[in-house]
Amino acid sequence: MKKPTLILVHGFRGTHKGLLAIADCLRDDFTVLTPDIPGSGDNPELDNKTLDGYAEWFHNYIKDKKLKKPYIVGHSMGSIIISHYIQKYPNDVADRVVFMSPVFRTKRGQRKSNHLYRFVNGSLHILPTNQRYKFCGSKFLSFAISHFLTADKSQQKRIDELHYQYSGKFASAASFMADCSISMHEQTVIPEGKNVMLCYGEKDRLTKHELTETVAEKYHLDHHRFDGAGHLINYERAEQVAAEIRRFLKK
Repeated sequence: MKKPTLILVHGFRGTHKGLLAIADCLRDDFTVLTPDIPGSGDNPELDNKTLDGYAEWFHNYIKDKKLKKPYIVGHSMGSIIISHYIQKYPNDVADRVVFMSPVFRTKRGQRKSNHLYRFVNGSLHILPTNQRYKFCGSKFLSFAISHFLTADKSQQKRIDELHYQYSGKFASAASFMADCSISMHEQTVIPEGKNVMLCYGEKDRLTKHELTETVAEKYHLDHHRFDGAGHLINYERAEQVAAEIRRFLKK
């Protein structure tokens, strides 16, 4: 019997390799695909480096591979991309969707995020042109981000190394800033007509679990909180996340 297809979409600064631990846990039940988003990993950047451009890329990815209603799972910025894509092409995919560490913001949180984006953008342009690209993938930036996003400090050293190895691989500084803009200016939207599950860490510092649970209650969504975990549940709780994805998609 042919296994259903499942596509895992990574987040900002990530590559598909950051989701391989989850993918490996699911291969017995699904044909798992893990593309790099444009401009990350080995995937060339787009001319249209916008959320709409990424939605079109994903639509063409499914079309080119001749996939019939695959299941989709997005992590962080990946959840932003696929949620907007599903709004545009709802009939492309299956009726069940999973958002890991989804990005939601209050109005106050959005203002803070806008300020942070301006700071990052301004700081990057202080650097000489030939140094901007190096900084985007630097060990300093990778470790700073993984320390901020990891809640389970017992795994900090392992996650620091994985995050540095699997993230920050951009085609250009322009791709870095385009993804930064999407991550900080856009949010995960709940698509109509789909059964959605939210997986999130209790100590996520980007989207507080209380806000995620408010969204889940408002839209009557399946949701699972991973105690003691932060935003990087793909590293901190890979096996448990995979088990929840399997439960939700197969029930």
